[in-house]
Amino acid sequence: MNYIRTRYVRFLALAASLALVGVFVPAITNTASGATGATFTVAQPWGTIPDNFNPYAPSGSNAPGTKSCVYQSLYYINAATGAQTPLLATGYSWSSNNLVLTVTTRSGVTWSDGKPFSAADVAFTFNYLKANPTLDANGIWTSPLTSVAATGPNTVTFTFSKPDTPEAVAILYGTDGQPSDILPQHIWSTITTPATDTNTSPVGTGPFVMSSFSASSVVYTKNPTYYDTTKPSIGSVVFNSVDSDTTAELELESGAIDMSYDYITDAAATFVAKNPSQNVAYWPSVSANYLYMNDAKAPFNDVAFRKAVAEDMNTKFIAARAYFGALSPATGGAESAVTGPQVSQWFSSSLKNLEYSYSVKKAKATLKAAGYKWSKSGKLESKTGKALPHMTVLIGGPGWTDYISAADNISNELKNIGIDTTVVQEPYSTYANDLDKGLYTFAESWGNGNNSTPYYQYYYMFNPSESAPIGKVATSDWERFTSPVITKALATYSGTSSLAVQKTAMAAIEKTVLTDVPLVPLTGRGDWLDYQTSSFSGFPSPSNPYNDGSAADQEGAMLVYLNVTAK
Repeated sequence: MNYIRTRYVRFLALAASLALVGVFVPAITNTASGATGATFTVAQPWGTIPDNFNPYAPSGSNAPGTKSCVYQSLYYINAATGAQTPLLATGYSWSSNNLVLTVTTRSGVTWSDGKPFSAADVAFTFNYLKANPTLDANGIWTSPLTSVAATGPNTVTFTFSKPDTPEAVAILYGTDGQPSDILPQHIWSTITTPATDTNTSPVGTGPFVMSSFSASSVVYTKNPTYYDTTKPSIGSVVFNSVDSDTTAELELESGAIDMSYDYITDAAATFVAKNPSQNVAYWPSVSANYLYMNDAKAPFNDVAFRKAVAEDMNTKFIAARAYFGALSPATGGAESAVTGPQVSQWFSSSLKNLEYSYSVKKAKATLKAAGYKWSKSGKLESKTGKALPHMTVLIGGPGWTDYISAADNISNELKNIGIDTTVVQEPYSTYANDLDKGLYTFAESWGNGNNSTPYYQYYYMFNPSESAPIGKVATSDWERFTSPVITKALATYSGTSSLAVQKTAMAAIEKTVLTDVPLVPLTGRGDWLDYQTSSFSGFPSPSNPYNDGSAADQEGAMLVYLNVTAK
């Protein structure tokens, strides 16, 4: 399994876009006016939009809409709910002791140039990734996958040398940073430099086709050959690049645009409250923020110390200050890798008695029972009575106001049990390096590999292949915690397609996580989809969460463009 770190990728893409200087032009305004065929407008600070419609270009380096209007994967998989929406496939199954994945492709699909789509295009795409490894961002061919073949006009067979059922997600969908988009064989088979080809006349199976391009705006119009003749009801999608998130927010409030993607500080008060009947911040939790501890060195290599830190974290207060109620606090340790929406399905109720709760009194008792001491001034000391070294809480930046707030409160909470810390904010590149190499004591960051089940998060947090000694790069096991129980359970999960067996494996991992407390969940971590409903209905919502709040240029947004209708 070599599943890419999804939210990590999205963050890098967003950070890169915000670093660019936007080309500000007057927005192409909404022309809904109650009619079908209306124009749906989105805006973000994309900077100078690249004339590049290659879906396999690095995330953020292709034009917005490439992955949400033109190209499609086999499925869309909702990171918040795990729901699977069929796109170019209608079904899949494992057989031969989970060595063969058979995918049934959709009939009656044509490419936007009128050529028929078939299973041969799917087989071509994945074999093309094998022939061009730089395109294989999901690491599909570093898994035990041995061959891909079209075994019928609507059947594709993926054969593995050993079971690796989680790899189905990378094949069927990919990640929100790099979907496994299907390419037309009759065009891409002649492209010999796919990593750099800009594909300026894109041909896809998506609901829209590229109509016009400029460095500040891209227009897509309805694809007349789209296989679902009932959708979309809108006629076009316009992507405008504006100079800042503030500009996009103001255009949302004025009704000039319909949707954007931006974390708005205290959105309930500063955005939603300005027009509660229309302004919506749709921010489903798709991951979590964590307090990482460097478990490879003292005192973090002591489970009692780690548990006391967990008991000392007032996550409700931290979440309220950092996210103003928009994202929920972690509770009881269940979200150590089982993100909020997955708890009901994947967290075993038999483990409830192992959850911890916020209590400074309990935290001190845990430390005392383990032999820790306190100086006369209240400073925590080791079991031998030596002063603990000064510690830091590492965060990245600049401008990460949510992390700054959370880190300040983490530091204050640690004082309650006698641990003095200093918050250290580093430039992103330095911060990432220090996380990867374990050059920190405490650090606040996100989880990696989150997807439709907890497996992906657990894999990247705790699999030995993702870890390394301090000073060496650990790609995602930043806390440097591994466990034979977890390693075995991950192998059990990946070796089966039985949901019951997978849930039993997850319960074994969850028990270890709750018992050994390798890191501390703090808050949910969301996507930041913002929209206003004056002109359109049919947006995703908590009661109809058909997508996970994906950014307007990511594949999940395609479902928005398929479902909204003009008022």
